[in-house]
Amino acid sequence: MPNYDEQKLIEESTKHVESFLQREQRTLATFTGDSSLMYLPDPKLERFLLNPSKGILYLPLAAFLDRDLDENQILLHIYYELAMYPDWKKQTKAYLYRGKAWKKENDRMTGYILHRIEKEGLGEDRAYQPDIITGYVKKEILDALHGLDKLTSFLRVLQMCPVYRDEANFKKIAAYMEQTGNKRKAIDDMPKHRAFINSFILKEIYKTTPEMKRCGENPFSKRILNQPFLDFIHSQLVRQINSEEGVLDRDSLIRSFIYPVFEQLWKEEIDAMDFFKSHGASQEQVSERKSPLQSKEEKRDTLESTEEEVKKILEEMLDQQEKNNEIVQNIMTGKVDLTSYGINQNDQQLFQYYSNKMKSEREKMRQFWSKLIGDAKKEISVKKDGQIKGKLDVNSFIAAYPDFVEAERKGNYKNLPVFSRYLLETQADKLPERIEISFVIDNSGSMNAAKIESAREALAVTLLSIDDLNRYLKRNAEQLNQKIEVLSETWFFGSQYYHMKEFNDTTSEEKESADIIRSIVRLNSTDGATDDASCLKEISGNITPEEERLLKMGKHIKIVFEITDGASSFPGLTKDAVQELLSQDVALYAFQIGKNSTASERTFNFVWNDGYKEPHGIILGEQVEKIPKELLKAVKKNMQTIFKGFR
Repeated sequence: MPNYDEQKLIEESTKHVESFLQREQRTLATFTGDSSLMYLPDPKLERFLLNPSKGILYLPLAAFLDRDLDENQILLHIYYELAMYPDWKKQTKAYLYRGKAWKKENDRMTGYILHRIEKEGLGEDRAYQPDIITGYVKKEILDALHGLDKLTSFLRVLQMCPVYRDEANFKKIAAYMEQTGNKRKAIDDMPKHRAFINSFILKEIYKTTPEMKRCGENPFSKRILNQPFLDFIHSQLVRQINSEEGVLDRDSLIRSFIYPVFEQLWKEEIDAMDFFKSHGASQEQVSERKSPLQSKEEKRDTLESTEEEVKKILEEMLDQQEKNNEIVQNIMTGKVDLTSYGINQNDQQLFQYYSNKMKSEREKMRQFWSKLIGDAKKEISVKKDGQIKGKLDVNSFIAAYPDFVEAERKGNYKNLPVFSRYLLETQADKLPERIEISFVIDNSGSMNAAKIESAREALAVTLLSIDDLNRYLKRNAEQLNQKIEVLSETWFFGSQYYHMKEFNDTTSEEKESADIIRSIVRLNSTDGATDDASCLKEISGNITPEEERLLKMGKHIKIVFEITDGASSFPGLTKDAVQELLSQDVALYAFQIGKNSTASERTFNFVWNDGYKEPHGIILGEQVEKIPKELLKAVKKNMQTIFKGFR
């Protein structure tokens, strides 16, 4: 027997897997929707271990070696482990508190079992108290939902990775699934309701309808919309996967079509159970006597996380999300030390004043962002010639399924609200990858206290709202089918110009927050004349030929907002800079605040409005207090155009 250096083998295998994972990084990022997630092999692990706080998936290297898996199979296991990951991130609370969403079903089944126990005269028996029955029912329901989640994971891998639908690869998958307990004969010894749930994955693996021998009539013999039961569920789950619908839509499907059959089979099991008295025994002793309400635990040799491990992952994800929100809040409320970025305590207190003052407007903007993103990927009704009732609207059908069953019995479907008069076609928005918004603010000596106050308010609410939008976009990247970021920068101009805040696309939360604070508190009217030309020329000069190409293609968007209290000191040069930016496909808007002379208004219009198809300048004059509202209005209008105009 040859001698192997086990340690050397592990080291070589680790290097090989790391190299392989590096090559597949882009593919994994596409599948998970998370390009920051790292993958590290661990020779001591028996199963995958996901650490959300570190953003690392640890791979069970030893198990890979023991099973002699090739790269394609390793990738399959990673996909299967992370198939729910995008939806976990998006709907963490919905998964973690799923039991609460199923409370109605839990209470109904608990009541059914307690009624049976009362009939047996065991109502006072400690082994069958309501809290014990409730715990049993909750576990059975959550186990069933977990089983259907694994089915969805399996289908998502096959949908997103067609290579595994290839006959040779699929045979390897089927062999692994059989090895982990998914055998056709396994359901023969299960309670009916559990056998029913396990049958769904068996149908996908073996391509035949499972035989449920313990049932008088096979529950899969029924048809829905003239489709075999299992085929209908398969098609609806695949539709949800392809539409990127998540746990809420899946549970609606389960509640309408799968759970009623599951509950009926479960009741048949309860009716056939032989309940016994505990005779004053302890709960541990009752457990040893195998209470009929205790299901046999199935031990499966799987690489993927167990139901309990998934629960821990979700708890960590939620905890991390809450910590991130707390970190941001602490930064904004001055509880984080930003002195290393040149921000002292007085700066933070002054910033907090403006943040609190504009809190209401910022909350309205959050609601606007939520609706904007929510509407960015919706189906729209498109009328088709020759359609009398249109096609079946699946979501309406699911919601009205009890009415459909009644209509089926009567043979009258006339008034069912399950058809759409127009065919629904998904027309996903074609969105830019990057939106840059530049704020160019007059900091000249003529900016008096009232103008500075309004300008600070406008900057505070707008910069913070854009920051809110960028965070929201990151959380909803999967829904939009792409990565999109909205970044901001600020410039001050007077006799000179200053770059106060950069586009922070790769830096820390602290740096971004420090730059936002600096942009507000450093606005103090100390910079002499009104030379906006040099500042606008600098912005134009920073646009590279490649970026200009992306701007013209619509892949990048660049918007410049200027706030000034008077006419430009060099109107000819400023107009040249404006025209240059417009030729580069940059959108520009200028707001003039403060009392004006006829000459200054004429100069402002010459720079921003005269000779253009559409005006780019708005004169607010002495209505200085309107600048926050008008700036937000302009930002909203542009964002609506971007998100709704790229069909």
